[in-house]
Amino acid sequence: MNVIIQKFNGMWHLIVGSCQIRSPFLETQDRGLVVAYARRIYPGAKIFERD
Repeated sequence: MNVIIQKFNGMWHLIVGSCQIRSPFLETQDRGLVVAYARRIYPGAKIFERD
């Protein structure tokens, strides 16, 4: 499974397949928090970062 992390409308979003899921993190927060959150929710997924 692939998970893409992207900033959108002031929030970090996770894109999983064709679904865009808003994370509980603001755009100003550290990207590392969002990556750790994505790894916890989707264990074993490949995490990609997009600006």
